[in-house]
Amino acid sequence: MAQLRESILKVVAYFDLFNYPVTLEEIRHFLDQPVHGDDLPAALESLLDKQLLWQHGHYYSCKNDPQLVDRRKQGNQMAVKQLKKAMRVARVLSWFPYVRGVGISGSLSKNFAYKGSDLDFFIITAANRLWIARTFLLLFAKVTTVLFFQRLCCLNYYVDEDALLVEEENIFTAIEVVTLLPARGKRSFERFFSSNRWVYKYLPNSSFRTPAKELSKGIVKQGIEWMLNNKLGNGLDTWLMERFSSHWQEQLKLNRLTPTGIPKGAVVAKKHLCKPVAHHFQQKILSRYQENVNTIKAKYTLVMD
Repeated sequence: MAQLRESILKVVAYFDLFNYPVTLEEIRHFLDQPVHGDDLPAALESLLDKQLLWQHGHYYSCKNDPQLVDRRKQGNQMAVKQLKKAMRVARVLSWFPYVRGVGISGSLSKNFAYKGSDLDFFIITAANRLWIARTFLLLFAKVTTVLFFQRLCCLNYYVDEDALLVEEENIFTAIEVVTLLPARGKRSFERFFSSNRWVYKYLPNSSFRTPAKELSKGIVKQGIEWMLNNKLGNGLDTWLMERFSSHWQEQLKLNRLTPTGIPKGAVVAKKHLCKPVAHHFQQKILSRYQENVNTIKAKYTLVMD
């Protein structure tokens, strides 16, 4: 029971980083050990009795602040509308050449949105055509930003079908993978989830989201791919990778920050992968999480002794 109580505290501590109270089923889903029967409610009751956790309605938090529950409910309601919009955008993104899968990521994949929040997308491309696909999508994003006077979507994580394994194995990436919401590309996401079954080491009670609808290839998409499925396409993809990589390296030298405080140009640019540099956000979250866990463990030891 003691080990289960510590595991519960770790789950709640993680989501408290985002001021996000969690339900009993969410705690079960994100525990780092298997749990059965009524063990979880009993352990939760013990933590509530010791005031290591606080309950407001169906939600649990390390903070005794009912306003966090109100914030979560409002965010959940806003996410319903945003998800419908994101699904429509994902359908459009799937029309572009060499796109093989489109998933919804970020806070929206966890059923939370707020005013001004982005629509974050995870893109799977055909093998060795990531940079061509990314260029088409980038042009689309820029055009829609001009037309709608706002950024319609955030396309910051790409993998191709030869690089479906997420190399960083930790609690952050495990949660991001299991909460990823496939929108288009059933077969590609089946392969992606199959390649990342390591997440069960961190989240043994979790399950992957149901794969999305399969892609429908339009004539224009098929025609462009036919024209570039050759040495010209191979060379163009490599050239685009080198151009983007060079651009980002120049941006890094300028030491400029994005509105969220991340250095401009902090991007991993490889043949089969394009994503933000992990230590600028991922490692920051993991460090804060460890601090939270250490604080809670110290309080747990003091109260339980």
